[in-house]
Amino acid sequence: MRDRDRALCLFYGLFTIGGFLVMTSLIVAYVLKHRENGPFGVLEDFLRDAMTNAASRLIYADLTLVWIALAGFMVVEARRLGIRYVWAYIIGAPLLALCVSFTLFMFIRQLKIASAAKVAPNPSARLSAELREKGSDDH
Repeated sequence: MRDRDRALCLFYGLFTIGGFLVMTSLIVAYVLKHRENGPFGVLEDFLRDAMTNAASRLIYADLTLVWIALAGFMVVEARRLGIRYVWAYIIGAPLLALCVSFTLFMFIRQLKIASAAKVAPNPSARLSAELREKGSDDH
């Protein structure tokens, strides 16, 4: 694995773990504070709290729109690189956190890119050869 791939994997991996720990602690604190309302009551309280004022609605709307845009990116990249179960990363965002599911996807994506680089150590040379070949077909 190249140094660049190793550094990106380390960054994405640490961010995934850190995001998981932070978001899980916030979720646990919220659930404990609202547990007397039962599981559906906790969800109802959360949705109400998320839509309480203009600032919270703005943040919630922004995160939702970013999630949708990133879902499109993840689907395209998953198809391009052969990453399976992309739906799990997309659904993971609202279930836990976007900062966890997206960085986990990016970690897996970087592993795929690194493994492809082992097979084709110089992708730009391969691309140049393909372009030259295509150019000669046009004449």
